[in-house]
Amino acid sequence: MTNDQRSRDVSRRGVLKGTAALTGTAAAAGTAGAYRDAVDVTLPAVQNDGEGRTFSLLGIVGGWMGVAPHEIDAVSNPPLRLIEGEQHRVIWTNGDGATHNFNITSGSAVGDQGEILESTETVSEQGETVALEFTASEEMSEYFCAPHPAQMRGPIELISPDESHELVVHVETEGGDPLGAEVTLDDRHSFSNVAARPDPAEQAEDQQALARFDLLGNGEYELQAWTYGYEQVSETVTIDGGDQEVTVTLPQIEPGEPTTTFGMRLEDGQWVGVSPDSIADQANPTLELEAGETYAIEWENTIGRAQPSGENRHYQPLPGHNLVIASGGDTNELTTYVRSDFLNQAGGEQTVEFVAREEMGVYLDQAQLDAIGEINVQ
Repeated sequence: MTNDQRSRDVSRRGVLKGTAALTGTAAAAGTAGAYRDAVDVTLPAVQNDGEGRTFSLLGIVGGWMGVAPHEIDAVSNPPLRLIEGEQHRVIWTNGDGATHNFNITSGSAVGDQGEILESTETVSEQGETVALEFTASEEMSEYFCAPHPAQMRGPIELISPDESHELVVHVETEGGDPLGAEVTLDDRHSFSNVAARPDPAEQAEDQQALARFDLLGNGEYELQAWTYGYEQVSETVTIDGGDQEVTVTLPQIEPGEPTTTFGMRLEDGQWVGVSPDSIADQANPTLELEAGETYAIEWENTIGRAQPSGENRHYQPLPGHNLVIASGGDTNELTTYVRSDFLNQAGGEQTVEFVAREEMGVYLDQAQLDAIGEINVQ
């Protein structure tokens, strides 16, 4: 699926070296993660009983951001896996104040192909939340936003009711401490980020780091877990007629000191180079990297946190701004390799350390879709 603008996959492949304070994880249910303050709805933590599912999405012009369940957490335009014949619910929130709605179609959202089967009202106020209940049928193939069909659209996949097994993956250090890491299961991904778990932390039984994959059929799956500063671990997990729970331990490694540290300043609609001299004062400068080398980006948020206008505002604004490193291309399925925390105060600074990969193509701010620069990895 191509579009005229680069949309932003905000899945979190790769994490930072000690940038986020760990918070607890709720045992059963809670609200959306702290980095999406615009969303304030109760979300089920487990959905593996073969009944209809509840999805939560955040709508921004660059694409729908998945919130829940775990398999779509922070994925741009995620596939919605529906159980055929069951009633489902989509809860979506207007994340940027643009005009959005949510539709399900029997064909492509682009080119007026297919029939609109389900639709919600159109809303234009940031923070407004709309719910849609529907029964999944075999005609359903895509969901999209009518005002932004090229960027804001994703696939729908119908699942047999008996494929409802769940895999829970706990990730920890060699010392037994919870660890935020990227977790993939074949072509599906989740993230064991304890800092993004539901609040308040005092309701948690303990500090876990876990990823969930549900609606799994029987068979063997390739499981991988890794994060910056730790070794990547791979193993085979077998699902055979029931739910499964595994623990993955990641040994710590020393990735080395950064070869180059880039200084960047985030302004309204653009990044500005600060250092070294080769990028100084350039708007959205191209970063020249070498595969396998360690780099750091020190960046400053000069614009704080966007505060929507309006009296008696009952919703929270977006969480601020961040730095994401993703693959290049012009599709709405970019892969993200590094994602920083959000900074919400003007003058806030953060350092991102990462190992360059050949697949890296762009860096961007998730909250400002026009603040994007290229990465050239030799």
